[in-house]
Formats: sequence, structure tokens, C-alpha cells
Amino acid sequence: MPVKKENLAAGIYERIKKGILSLEFSPGSTLQERAMAEELGVSRTPVREAVHRLAQEGWLLVNSRKSIQIRTVAAADMREVFQARRLLELNALELLISSGLSNESGHRMEHMLSHMKESRGTLYSFISADQSFHSLLFSAAGNSRLRGFWNSVSEEMIWLGMLAMNEQRYDDVLAEHGKIVEAVAKGKKRAAKEALRGHLDNTEGILLRKFDALTFE
Repeated sequence: MPVKKENLAAGIYERIKKGILSLEFSPGSTLQERAMAEELGVSRTPVREAVHRLAQEGWLLVNSRKSIQIRTVAAADMREVFQARRLLELNALELLISSGLSNESGHRMEHMLSHMKESRGTLYSFISADQSFHSLLFSAAGNSRLRGFWNSVSEEMIWLGMLAMNEQRYDDVLAEHGKIVEAVAKGKKRAAKEALRGHLDNTEGILLRKFDALTFE
């Protein structure tokens, strides 16, 4: 049975987006529609459809000459993402602890932290596990809209998390997450919020310090 054109375009869309998020395609680099089609063994039409969708979402920039460029990171965009994360995650954390499920949630977070430790050294897997760790904050919060807002920026979080990582950061992230887990499991709201805020501040600070060295706007 032939693959439907829309399914083919969707698969190419996912392939390109994962390449962007995993930094296989670095910020500011260019893609060639023809080369991408040849690599995937498809016509240019589904590639063009995938590129159009990614451009609409802001991941790709297509100029009048049909040049395709991976988006770069503006400092203002970065700050907005971390402002959103603080608002969403700190409120979710407060709701979680107030729900009386902090001990159960702490165990689930500890399990995910173990998965992160196993993924150490494999950057994309580690950051994906990191996102799953943070998503647990919303599982017991009981607010689906709060979770929806968080999901809307989750892919940018992965991308920025990838850009922020270095060899030392693995150990730092694990230690910072460990403090969050310990405070959540004990139901210590203030300590948990301080640990989470510190973790987000550290990640944002690393990105800002790396700003000039990376391909940012």
C-alpha cells in the first residue's frame, strides 16, 4: 500500500524537527531542499510541505531565494522561555505539594532521575529525560491548562537545554534535580521552590554566558 502524501510529509517534518532539536542541524545553518529529498529518497514536494510547516512554527526561515535556514536564538526569546518556565513550573510545584501527593511524586521523580543518570553522556536522551522529569511536576498538579501552556514551550526547552549542556553540566543537573526530589518527597514547599528556581536560573545563566560563543542573534 503506497504511503499517503500527507503521512510522508509528516514523517519528514518530524525528521527535520528532531534534527533541529538534537542540534544535528545547528542554529543558523542552512538546509537544501533538493539534498534533503535525495537523502530521504522522496520527491521535493513532501519536503517542501514539511519545510513550510516548520517555517510557520518559527523553526525555519525561508527567504525569497528559497534559502532554508535553521532559526537562531535571540536573547529576548531565551529570556521569555525561562520566564514562562518559572511561572509555570513553580506554580505547578506549589500545587503538587499542596495536593498531598508530594511523597508519591517524589518517588516518581526519583525514578526519572535514575533514568537521567543512565542517559548521562547521550545528550539528546539525557535532555529528553530531563523534560520528562520536569513534566512530572504537572502530573499531580491537577491543572490541565497549566500543563498545556507548559507543553506549548516544551520543544524550545529541549532545544535550549541542548545548547546549555557541557560535560560538567551533566553532574550539575543531576545534583540540582536531586535537591528538587529530596524537597518534594519531604513536602518542603519552600525548599523545593528554591531548588527548582536555582536550577532554572543556572541553566539560563549558562546560556547567557555562552551567548557570544553560539550562533545566536
